[in-house]
Amino acid sequence: MSKILTVAWREFTQTVMRKIFIIAVLGMPVVFIGIMVAAAFLMEGNKQPPLIGTVAIVDASGDVAIAAKVEFEAARIRSEAQQKLQDQAEKMIEGVKSGNLGSMPTAPSQADNLALRGKVEITIESASADNEEQLEALQQRIREKTLLAVVVIPPELLQPPEAEATDEEALHYSLYVSEDFDSDHASLIRQRLGKSIVRVRAQRAGYEPEQVMAIIKSPSADTKRILAEGGIADETKGDRVLRKMIPMVFMMLIWIGVFSSAQHLMMSTIEEKSNRVMEVLLSAVSPFQLMAGKILGHGGVGLLIVSIYSSVIFAALIAFSFFHLIDPMDIVYLVVFYLMAYFMIASMMAAVGSAVSDIREANTLVTPMMMILIVPLMLWPVIIEAPNGLIATWCSFIPLAAPFAMILRLAAEEPIPTWQIPVSIIWGYICVLAMVWGASKIFRVGVLMYGKPPSPLELIKWMRYS
Repeated sequence: MSKILTVAWREFTQTVMRKIFIIAVLGMPVVFIGIMVAAAFLMEGNKQPPLIGTVAIVDASGDVAIAAKVEFEAARIRSEAQQKLQDQAEKMIEGVKSGNLGSMPTAPSQADNLALRGKVEITIESASADNEEQLEALQQRIREKTLLAVVVIPPELLQPPEAEATDEEALHYSLYVSEDFDSDHASLIRQRLGKSIVRVRAQRAGYEPEQVMAIIKSPSADTKRILAEGGIADETKGDRVLRKMIPMVFMMLIWIGVFSSAQHLMMSTIEEKSNRVMEVLLSAVSPFQLMAGKILGHGGVGLLIVSIYSSVIFAALIAFSFFHLIDPMDIVYLVVFYLMAYFMIASMMAAVGSAVSDIREANTLVTPMMMILIVPLMLWPVIIEAPNGLIATWCSFIPLAAPFAMILRLAAEEPIPTWQIPVSIIWGYICVLAMVWGASKIFRVGVLMYGKPPSPLELIKWMRYS
């Protein structure tokens, strides 16, 4: 055991004491923060392009054009956007004061950003399109850039709909724009046209348009979760977003830690074998002791990298546990499945590294394993939405995919059958022992083999050698 720990300490110190490692570990967060700051400055300086021109409205009654002249007033558009931004700021302040970090409002829409940061000057023009020739003439004006858009309003759209009406076609109108028309501009035009149509409907029904606007504004629900241990916790939109994102954060923490360390393990094994350093090491320790020490040493490197990069995330996860966003036991499961994933993948990386002499040969053998590991990444939305579905359940018992799938399921909102947790852990660590045993067989043969790289079938044959 002492020789294994000696090898592990050697692998750990030789990796973390290199200048390039220190620069990479400390430099990456600095680079990332620098990119974020630069992006913020660029976004701040990126002014929205102006929206200036004429919108032609085809409406037999002419009422929509009159209402649109009110709704498309530049001062009105900016005022409503500023009011919306102010309401969001007040909600943010209330969230900070109450200590509820999940109450932060969503970002303004693209149409709101255009209204706040861009120049909007829209002229409304009443137009006729009683036949195809007149409509084609209006469309030609769009091609010639003398019109921004043409709106065709069917007469039935302006009638106040009956309560039992279900005809979806009656809720549609046609908006014609050029093929290169800015999507943010189109969004703002659609937004203001919708308000114009509602205004006309309200007037025809004998109501004040502003009053109707206030009536149809959808109220938001204050969701309250009844806690198992007693009491009630408020849930906000931010909480709901976090509940969806936390499983992905858990899986990515495992992914980063495992692959950062396992990749170092494989590269160092290939390097030492190519430089014949491996033969010197094997004169002092057995192949199994060397492989075990390498796995433990690089595991420590991975834990160091994860602890540096994710210390803030871990603190946030612990804080979320007190806000009832996650179960504190999920953090324990994170460690359990991290170790499971690491020993599975590290043993295979050590075996591959011992069997080849350069990285190109290693990639050929590692590719099938990577295909299995990519499955949880590709299916994480499906697993989170249906943690008890057939796909999620099967992935929980496939050796290489199990740690990633299980941590996603455990951190999801829907509870999974209790029996699956210990069964998955026991089965996973049985697979770990089998993989370590198989990797040790391959490592013992591969470290002293040179020449043509083995095929996957040959690696299986090596595992049979006594």
